[in-house]
Amino acid sequence: MQALEGIRILDLSRLLPGPYCTMLLADFGAEVIKIEEPGRGDYSRSFPPFLKDFGYWHLQLNRNKKSVVLDLKTDEGREAFLELAKTADVVVESYRPGVLKKLGIDYETVSKLNPKIIYCALTGYGAKGPLAKQADHDIGYVSLAGITNMSGEAGGKPAIPGVLMADMNASMAAGMSILIALRHAQMTGQGQEIDISLYNVAMTLMPGAASLYFGSGFVAERGNNWLTGMYANYNIYETKDSRYVSVGCLEKKFWTNLCNALDRADMVELSDDEENHPYLKEQFTLEFKKRTMAEWEAHLEGKDTCVTPVYEFAEACAAEQTEANEMVLTVQDEELGEYKQIGFAMKLCKTPAKHSKRAPRLGEDNEEILGQLKK
Repeated sequence: MQALEGIRILDLSRLLPGPYCTMLLADFGAEVIKIEEPGRGDYSRSFPPFLKDFGYWHLQLNRNKKSVVLDLKTDEGREAFLELAKTADVVVESYRPGVLKKLGIDYETVSKLNPKIIYCALTGYGAKGPLAKQADHDIGYVSLAGITNMSGEAGGKPAIPGVLMADMNASMAAGMSILIALRHAQMTGQGQEIDISLYNVAMTLMPGAASLYFGSGFVAERGNNWLTGMYANYNIYETKDSRYVSVGCLEKKFWTNLCNALDRADMVELSDDEENHPYLKEQFTLEFKKRTMAEWEAHLEGKDTCVTPVYEFAEACAAEQTEANEMVLTVQDEELGEYKQIGFAMKLCKTPAKHSKRAPRLGEDNEEILGQLKK
């Protein structure tokens, strides 16, 4: 038995944050029912590349789930949803604030039918404030939160983060909030609303910048602090073959190990003075140009230097560390054949996650789920 078996979640969300959150819960046994609109369904279904007629985005984000098609703009669809909500523990949605109220399926309405229901909304800017109903994407949330301004080279333009940070972290925050609310419902018999704003979550991702600003008034920007490339011992360096290595030896012991591995004991004590770091960066730039990325990886193996190669994603998937932790799953499916997915990051020894079924076809569970309502 998995830890979340018996928990029923109605998933009204689309694209990334909501579906990733509910997939994590489904991985641990929750019954997640995607409620999708007729015709198109979740937009991720149409995103290339494709495996036969399955969008790979959909495959990656919706394993272990069921799919029911309902037209929530019709009386029939709304009534079916309300009946399902009576049987559910959680509703996850990503509509703009106010949309569910117009549809007649909001928390206020459903909680009268099911007092233990938990509603988790994942929206761009939350339920309050002047931007509450504004459309946006991850790049907007992290830009307004100050993250983009700290990304990139000093003197250059801000860099677009290569990962959807607000989206992914909001997924995690939503999952944790749902589990907290489920525990509260078990203790009190009462559900609640959860408001997860992607912008709010982005604001919480910068404890370092917050500490500097609240503590001293210092505003972190590209290249002016240890997290953004100011120092030699937390930086990126090009190698002989035009690849890169990352250096993260913040602690003196790791810095000492690296200097010794470079045969540059003369630099060990220089890192203590901030004024020496431009020189140290110049020297490290020259040193790392002497070997290829693979040669540096071999040379520094076992020397405890906190230096790692900057891998491309294909290299990361093939890495021994990835294989040892089963972070790439090979899935065998009767219809689709063999395909790969990212594995489970959360490793629980007693109640592990598992891949039980591939992502569903649009509406493939209508008969099973809606049929239960007629009994």
